[in-house]
Amino acid sequence: MTQTPHDKPANTPPDPDHEPIVTETADPTVYDKAPTEPKLHLIRRWILRITLALTILSPLVFILAGLGAKIGLWSWQFGLGTLTREVGPILLIATAVMGLIALLAGLLIKPRKGLIIAIFALIIPVIAFAQLSATRAKVASLPFIHDITTDTQDPPVFGSVIMAERDATDGVNTVDYAGKRARTSERDSNGEPVMKLVSALQTQAYPEIRTLVLSEAPDVAFGRAEQVARNMGWTIKETDPAGGRIDATAETFWYGFKDDVTIRLRPAQGDGTRVDIRSTSRVGGSDLGANAERIGKFLDAMTEG
Repeated sequence: MTQTPHDKPANTPPDPDHEPIVTETADPTVYDKAPTEPKLHLIRRWILRITLALTILSPLVFILAGLGAKIGLWSWQFGLGTLTREVGPILLIATAVMGLIALLAGLLIKPRKGLIIAIFALIIPVIAFAQLSATRAKVASLPFIHDITTDTQDPPVFGSVIMAERDATDGVNTVDYAGKRARTSERDSNGEPVMKLVSALQTQAYPEIRTLVLSEAPDVAFGRAEQVARNMGWTIKETDPAGGRIDATAETFWYGFKDDVTIRLRPAQGDGTRVDIRSTSRVGGSDLGANAERIGKFLDAMTEG
């Protein structure tokens, strides 16, 4: 049998002049693994996210409560009662609690992060609760009334335009002044609030609210009174030069509360003019002194003019 050069016995030693055959093998695959975030850092991150969300949401609820009621998205009862007095304080407490937790996490977990967020989360509730407390104190210090006039014996009356608007308002306050009573902080023997005449409560709280007597003629005073009302940002609803009456409405920025104002000008002794003004809220029990303040500013402007 003839052997070919390629046929070599299995036990033939390798040819020293022949280059060795190298078999290449694939390098083992190396997978890069991302470093795992420590659990404490992950927990802190979520604490900061929740804290930041509450820090933004808690003041936003108060803002939306007022603006939403003003533009008619919901009633003032929902905006002031539910959102401002119920939901808002709960969110503020939650913000303060999360702020404290975030502060501890930022101080104890290294590297220290999120301290600014935590501080803001603590400051905002403090400021908000201070404001709420000041408002409650103001309510307690003022009579629970919403109808103020310079003439408590013969108060000015509103014209048909404003009365029609008031009649179309749900839960509107009455404009009957004579005999109107309001509750006080005093209690009777049965523990019920003592009711007193609004005129007496007003006189005690705002003794400076009185009829203004001007030396100028009624027609001159009328034009100036209308201009002062416009300058104060009130919406003029009706004017009656012959009857000496100017009706207007003032609207608050928050919640859109409307207070109706009527100005009455009558001849005084000689050539002078008696100026009386009345400001009453359409809804709500306490006006927080807004009507008295409004009347005071109007009288000051008329005196200075």
